Parts: sequence; structure tokens; C-alpha cells
Amino acid sequence: MKRKVCAFFAFSSVVSIFGALPDVQKCNLTDAVCLKTSAQSMVPQLTDGLPDLGSKVLDPLYVEAIKVDLAGLKLALTDAQITGMKDTIIDKLSVDLAKKQIQVICHVSVYLKGKYKASGKLLILPITGDGDTTIKLKNLRIQMMYPFNLVKNSEGKDVIDLSSYRYSYDVKDNAHFHMTNLFNGNKQLGDVMLTFMNQNWKALTQEFGKPLLEIPMEMVYNTVKTYLKSQPLEDIANL
Repeated sequence: MKRKVCAFFAFSSVVSIFGALPDVQKCNLTDAVCLKTSAQSMVPQLTDGLPDLGSKVLDPLYVEAIKVDLAGLKLALTDAQITGMKDTIIDKLSVDLAKKQIQVICHVSVYLKGKYKASGKLLILPITGDGDTTIKLKNLRIQMMYPFNLVKNSEGKDVIDLSSYRYSYDVKDNAHFHMTNLFNGNKQLGDVMLTFMNQNWKALTQEFGKPLLEIPMEMVYNTVKTYLKSQPLEDIANL
């Protein structure tokens, strides 16, 4: 009797986990339109998180600390909250089983707010400050490449196991920066710096965007990896 009860609870746990996973439209892996549509339908559910699989919420995304030490700038962001990822638009998704890689191209506008501490040089101007900050990136285009291996799950079925990731990005439309308490509250110097930053948003995002995006991109990768490894390939693709 005890074994039957244990088996029942084990079965119930599996059902509850996989029953909570988002449904996905099955596609032929060569059907680019279907893959794009299927991926787009997954965005709201994946950004909401998959708690039964230990996947964190991506929108809002909370990041305890982001550090930048690059080109003379020392910048620490703490208690950061990033919103907007649930509105990500998938532009392309392709799966190459021969090369074992997935490519995703998407765009999104995101908003970051948090605490900052800065010192050093920002491009050509000295900067110092310690206060609140907001960063808005309008039409952030991201291209991601996910190499993977096909492995067997506990039932002997093929699943995609992402092995790493790499990405490139470009802020297409605009970026807006705001910081309080620049130069110990000197409004004149602070206004000059903010004007400089917002006039030179393209150069700033090209120079310093990578370290700012690294932790969020890693968290997105972990979510995608967790989901794909939980799904037999035959359940999410027409083979």
C-alpha cells in the first residue's frame, strides 16, 4: 500500500510539473514561419517564469548587482529591475540539427531602474555620482546563437541540451539615461553630463552595453535551456 501511495504522489508531481509547462506549436524544423510563430507564442509564458522547473521570472527581472569596469569607467548598479521583456518580438528562429545550433533574432524595448555608483571617465568626460538611475533602450535588437547537444532523457527520448550561448546586440532607435546626485548634487555639472550622455547614446550603448546585458542574457539562456531540456524533441517538433 505504501509503495502505491508513493507511486501516486510521484506520478502526480510529474503531471503537475509538465502540465504547467507552456503548450507549443509543433513545427517542421525547416519551416521558418512556423518556428517564428511558435517561439513568439512562448514569450509571455517563459518571461513569467517556470517555477516548477526552477526558472526565474524574467519580467520584471531583478538583478542584485551589475558591475562595469571598462574604458576608464567604474560603474556599479545594484537592486536593478528590468521590465519590458514580455513584449519581445521574435524576428527569426532557426534550428540546424546538422550543426547543432539554434539561432534567434529578436527585438525589444527595455527599462532599467536601480541604484548606481560611478567614477572615472565616461567616453571623454569625468564622472562621479551615487544615486538613482534609469536607463531606457528603445528597439534593442539581439541576435543569439545557442549551440546544443542531443541527449537522452530518463525515458530514453532525445532532448535539446544547450551547451553555451553567444550574442550580439544593437540599440536601433534610442537610449535615454537619467542619474540623480551626479557630482555630489551639482546640478550644473549633472545637467551637462546627462545632456552629453543622451546626445551620445549610440556610442555609450556600443561601448558599455555588453557588461550591462551580460547577466540578463545569461538568465534568458538558463530559462531557454531549462525549458528545452524538459521537453522531448518529438513533442515540440515534427521530425
